[in-house]
Amino acid sequence: MINSQNLILIEGAATYERILSDVREVEIDEGIRHIKDFLKIYPDFARAHNDLAVLCLRAGDSLKALAHHEKAHKLDPANITYQKNLADFYFIELEWTGDAIHIYLDILKDNPFDIEALNALGYISLQIGRKEQARQYFSRTLQLDSNNQNAQQALQQLPAPGESAAAPQPQATAQSAPALRMQQPATPPVQPAPPAPPVQPASAPATPPFQDLFKVAQPAPATAQPQKQSEPPRSANQLYKEGLQLANSGKNDEAIKLLEKLLEQEPDHAVAHNDLGVLYQKSGDINKSRRHHEEAARLQPANKIFQKNLADLLCVEFNELEEALSIYIRLQAKAPQDIEILKAIASVCLSVGKYADARFFLERILTLQPWDREAQQALKELETAGKDKI
Repeated sequence: MINSQNLILIEGAATYERILSDVREVEIDEGIRHIKDFLKIYPDFARAHNDLAVLCLRAGDSLKALAHHEKAHKLDPANITYQKNLADFYFIELEWTGDAIHIYLDILKDNPFDIEALNALGYISLQIGRKEQARQYFSRTLQLDSNNQNAQQALQQLPAPGESAAAPQPQATAQSAPALRMQQPATPPVQPAPPAPPVQPASAPATPPFQDLFKVAQPAPATAQPQKQSEPPRSANQLYKEGLQLANSGKNDEAIKLLEKLLEQEPDHAVAHNDLGVLYQKSGDINKSRRHHEEAARLQPANKIFQKNLADLLCVEFNELEEALSIYIRLQAKAPQDIEILKAIASVCLSVGKYADARFFLERILTLQPWDREAQQALKELETAGKDKI
């Protein structure tokens, strides 16, 4: 039996594609009217809410844009585009920094290779003056994509570790959002219509921060079938890039095969070991995940991302809380303002019954980031139970 949500998708998809064709040819106000009329019939069509939010923002109606971004996210909470659009709107339009960070961290939990999310967190960290966290996010981007210009430019603006010179911070505004781009249907395939030209100042740089924030969800591109012809051996760098593309497309098994092949060429490729650790954990093979995370941490003991990933795995999958805690404590000593590490320590302290210690770290989080809802809730539960006195 087809549920109501699937029925909406089946019945509304063809109608909505015809509406999109009309919207591309008319003024913004007329496009808004077309989509609103569609939503009267299909009020739970998430993509229409997302597109209407983009149009409302371009028309200057931020309040309605917020309502429709939130509605799209509520109807389809797993859609990464809707998550990103809502997070970007929170940060750029409303300056709700904590809410934006919360959404982007949720994205990275399920999509640790998402470069857009990493860069967005980097820019947000810059905006609120957390340069070391920004450096971590942009550095991770360059580990995944060494040619990423946004991350390269941001890191060039940051002072070297230990320097006190203030780095210029990007001013993210709604003006940096591109023109609306309409989604092409997954089936049947059609020739995509050209998007409206981006509304950008004539002097705007080619790839400014937050240039591609508000956008319409695009279907995942089909992965080209491998050629049967004999091909020259691929370099480790080529194998890594292809593996990353597969991982970003959700093809974890194929990504694992390529990264394992890479390690046959370069057994000490720390980033590949780390990413294999992530992929094996997602596939449920926690023993292989542990082996690769331990190897990545051994090869680059100063890399906080690799150390934290190992500690997270030991804590979540193996329940080796004391070992995980010792890693977190070492990391925290080197990065006393790292919110993720402080949260991890607080969580372990709660798990092992060290409630007074947990309270200390939760209060430290709220001193650095007063809007953090997770820390607020955890501290409230501690106080309600009276365990913070133990």
